[in-house]
Formats: sequence, C-alpha cells, structure tokens
Amino acid sequence: QIPIPSVPAFQPSTPIPERLEAVQRYIRELQYNHTGTQFFEIKKSRPLTGLMDLAKEMTKEALPIKCLEAVILGIYLTNNMTTLDRFPISFKTHFSGNYFRHIVLGVNFGGRYGALGISRREELMYKAPVFRTLSELIFDFEEAYRRCWHTLKKVKLGHCVSHDPHSVEQIEWKHSILDLEKLTREDFRKELERHARDMRLKIGKGTGPPSPTKDRKKDVSSPQRGQASPQRRNSRGDRRPSGEKKPADSKAMPDLNGYQIRV
Repeated sequence: QIPIPSVPAFQPSTPIPERLEAVQRYIRELQYNHTGTQFFEIKKSRPLTGLMDLAKEMTKEALPIKCLEAVILGIYLTNNMTTLDRFPISFKTHFSGNYFRHIVLGVNFGGRYGALGISRREELMYKAPVFRTLSELIFDFEEAYRRCWHTLKKVKLGHCVSHDPHSVEQIEWKHSILDLEKLTREDFRKELERHARDMRLKIGKGTGPPSPTKDRKKDVSSPQRGQASPQRRNSRGDRRPSGEKKPADSKAMPDLNGYQIRV
C-alpha cells in the first residue's frame, strides 16, 4: 500500500516558522504530478470557500499535485495562522525558445518574507521566511531560475488572501504585473517594494478580505456610508491593470451573505 501523508496538526504554542516547515513537508510528501494528467480542476475565478473545499478534497485523495494546487493547499493549511500574510506570486520565464509559468504562495510573518509551493526544482518552491524585503525574495527566485538557465520575464503579484475559509471573495491573483523587459533593475526593485507597501496599507486600513462585513455593520447611517464608499472606489482605482472585473463584485456585495452556504 502507498502511504497517505498525514495533514499536519499544530499545538497553539508551535511557532509559525515551524508550522510553515510542516506544511511544506506535507506538500512535498504528496509529490509533484509528472503524469501529465491534472487530477484537480482549479478555476481561479471561484470564490475562496469553493477553493478551500477543493483543498480539503486534495487532503483526502492525497494525489500528486502541481504548483497551482500547492498554492491552494498552502492557503488551506495556513488559514488558522492569522498573523501570517499570504499572497500569490506568479513567474513567467523563457528557456530554449519556450515560455514557462510557475506559481508559489508568498508569505510574510513578522516582516520577513518566504514562500510555500511545489516544483520539479528544489530551489523553486519553499523559501523560509527570512528575507527582509519582498524584493530580496523575488531576486532569490530570479537567481534560482538563472541557475536553471531560465530568464525571468514577468512577475505577477496578488494581494493578501483572507483567512476566512467561508469567504465568498475571489483571490486577487495579479494586482501588480511587472514586465522585466520594460523595467530597469532599480525600477523593478521599487515596484516590488511598492507592492509590499500596498499590502501593508491594505491590511493596516482594514480593507483586506475580511473587512467588508465589518464595514457594513458599522456603516449603518447614510452619512457614514457616504464617507466609506469613496475609499473603496479609490482603492480600486489605485490597482494596476489586471484581467479581473472588480466593479461587478461591488454590485454583488450586498447579496453575498445569502449565498455563502451554497458554494
């Protein structure tokens, strides 16, 4: 019989770095899927609660996975680590006339950056949360790609993912799209730090994924709601171009609670 990896369980006193190592060990034990068959269909447009149900199915089936599945699984296994910020990082590289894409789950704990994921290459998956800045983490991935003879072309960075497994919001996969062919080295670093600053501001202002419900509870009177709405519009206006249609989400927000149990 093929042994089925055990889902990691933690004591409340277990430090976050040790938890991340255990989560990465579990992802690694599932093994990389070399079969050419995708065992789990992941639609990025699905709400978070649906993706978490899929992650639970992954733990039951214990089949080999690829990088996108590892990201969803990493989110699922770190949902109870509320002091940990999670955000997707996508890479596009070029090698021998072909383009390749890869994704990992960026993490930030105590101001230090790292990553969870799976890859054919050991150096393109787990990164312990020891990097002082987001740019240091991305440059480390770039150097790892260089050792594999790949040239990094684009980096896409998402915003922080909600810790609420029942959230009906979608993951923001590409808040910042950085084209290395159009950016100098210094501009690339500045854009990375700008994205890191945007994430800190979004969390600091309480405009992250869990906040809409809280805002609706507080903003009962019309004057307060009138003051809150421009902030939400401005936050969307500041976002960099992406393929997601966010305005449609804002119209659907008042009706979301009624559909949570159906997803």
